Amino acid sequence: MTQAELERANLEAIASEYRQKGYSVSVRPAAASVPQFLAPFQPDLIATSREDNVVVEIKSSSDLASDAVVALAEAVEAQPGWRLELAVVNLPAAPEVPLNGELVPDEQIDSLLREAHTLSREKRYEAATIMAWAAAEGIFRRLARAEGIESERKSSGTVLKQLYANGVIDPDQYDSFSRAMEFRNAFAHGFKASVAPAEIDQFLHEVEALRSRRAA
Repeated sequence: MTQAELERANLEAIASEYRQKGYSVSVRPAAASVPQFLAPFQPDLIATSREDNVVVEIKSSSDLASDAVVALAEAVEAQPGWRLELAVVNLPAAPEVPLNGELVPDEQIDSLLREAHTLSREKRYEAATIMAWAAAEGIFRRLARAEGIESERKSSGTVLKQLYANGVIDPDQYDSFSRAMEFRNAFAHGFKASVAPAEIDQFLHEVEALRSRRAA
């Protein structure tokens, strides 16, 4: 599940809860249908009743201190009979990803790729793929950081999907990286897995292309 899907699911749950309490609920209302003091904003949800009026915003923790949220909070606070409800939604952290971990330096990424090529020439394709994946993941997370994509404590699959969704990698790259990730996950967790020589060659080519693009 992506961050957007998680936010949408939580928004639907909150809307259902307010409807059950007898509120009139409008999800992502159009600008023309909101009270004048909310006109500059795009609230996720407005719930109104005779006793209470609520503006609901669904945000990730990294967005809580944004200028837009602060301005909305001030506008709602200044309006008698209204209150703001912030629902904080974050994707669950991947337990295998270190908290505040330091990414490997560029020189080590280059070393990993050289080692992967050596292993591939020796026909040790499984080991080559694991080595190339370590380099690839370092590149993925650097690219995500450069693009402003949240990747802290996110799984490899989540970061990869975010890069694809944001147009950082193309469909062919995504397919190649996904196949390599499936192999890596199976192999690393003790399951029988194999990779074809052509696939490791393609994977190495895509990783190096991404590495060159980042270095440009």
